[in-house]
Amino acid sequence: MTPPFLLPILAGALAGLTLGTLFFRGLAATARLYVVGGVRRAMPLYLLRLAGATAGFTIAAVWGGAEALLAMLAGFQLARSVVVRRERRMQEGPQERTP
Repeated sequence: MTPPFLLPILAGALAGLTLGTLFFRGLAATARLYVVGGVRRAMPLYLLRLAGATAGFTIAAVWGGAEALLAMLAGFQLARSVVVRRERRMQEGPQERTP
């Protein structure tokens, strides 16, 4: 049985991990669109990412308090590390990878 004070922390961390994954994968997609010259298609994606992150962190602060907000930030940063590592591996392709 989980103590009740851990529930907002766990929920915040999972929400941050989910939101961060969506945010940073969207960032990678936006960067790819900018590279190929799709600025008009990238702008709505940029605005959606910004609005989603703002709404997510605001909801966590209002409903969950400081504990949930900090846990959400930790999950968001963890997602950043995971997505950046994954994107680097995808760019390397089948070449030899160094640990």
